[in-house]
This record gives sequence, C-alpha cells and structure tokens, in this order.
Amino acid sequence: MASIVDRIFGVKCVANTGSTARDFCMLERNILSHVKLALLLSVLSASLLLQTRLVPSEGEDIGASRYGVPLASLQFAAALLAIAAGIVEYLSGCRDLLRMSAFLRSPKPHLAIMTVVIAVVFVTCIILLDLE
Repeated sequence: MASIVDRIFGVKCVANTGSTARDFCMLERNILSHVKLALLLSVLSASLLLQTRLVPSEGEDIGASRYGVPLASLQFAAALLAIAAGIVEYLSGCRDLLRMSAFLRSPKPHLAIMTVVIAVVFVTCIILLDLE
C-alpha cells in the first residue's frame, strides 16, 4: 500500500541526518512567507480597486482614481510573481535536498523575480506618495 501512495504522490524518503529536517522546515517557512507577501499585495490591490470605484466627493482628488486600476493590476501581478518565486525556490530546494547537495546558494530566477516584485512595491509607494 505504501508503494502505491509513493507512486501517486511522488513521496521519497530522505534520511534525517544532520540538519535535513531543519532545512526542510526552512523551505516550508520560506514558501509560506512568499504566500503571506502575495496575500498582502492582493489586499493592497483590492484596496486600490475599491478606492477607484467609490464615488468621489466634491473636494476629493480625481488623480487617485485615475491611477487606481493600473496600480492595482501591478500589485496583483506582483502577488502572482511572489507566489511563482516561492514555488521556484521551494522546488529548487527540495530537489537539492533529495540530491543531498548544498542549497543555501541563492537561485538566480528567484532573485530576479523578487527584484521585480520589490520594484513594483517601490514604484507604487512613490506614486501613492506623489498623489497626496
């Protein structure tokens, strides 16, 4: 029965020697951090969208509503990129863990994707500060 489950889910046993369990927990913690970042960016995207759909009052600036949809789209794209970066890092780390090779090196695709996410957040902050 165990071999059927292993074939379906691709479960492989890795000997718990040294810091294997700690390293796997680190991988799980990192992907959960990426999911948390993606959720925060999604909430920011939703708040920008809600601000654009509210009826502006007489003294309210229309510039915020003009930039709301593009900024919300950027934030949502950044959320999807954060999840993609987390998955890339997790799969790369699991593959290295199964091969018993060192995986504390920084994978270049993860760094590139997270640089784009940081740039989107930074640009959004500058635009929102400029609107006020």
